[in-house]
Amino acid sequence: MAAKTEAALTKQLHRELEHKKWLAEHLQGTKQQRDSLRRILVLRTELTQHTGKHSTR
Repeated sequence: MAAKTEAALTKQLHRELEHKKWLAEHLQGTKQQRDSLRRILVLRTELTQHTGKHSTR
């Protein structure tokens, strides 16, 4: 599998952050919300390792 680019990671992180807001309003406390938070953590970690910079969000 090819490595994800910084732009792809940033785009996916932005999507997940928007999805997180929607889930907080509509599906609070569900497994889907927990999985989304986990994906955000993984994406932020990958982005930090890729760029060497910490996320500002």
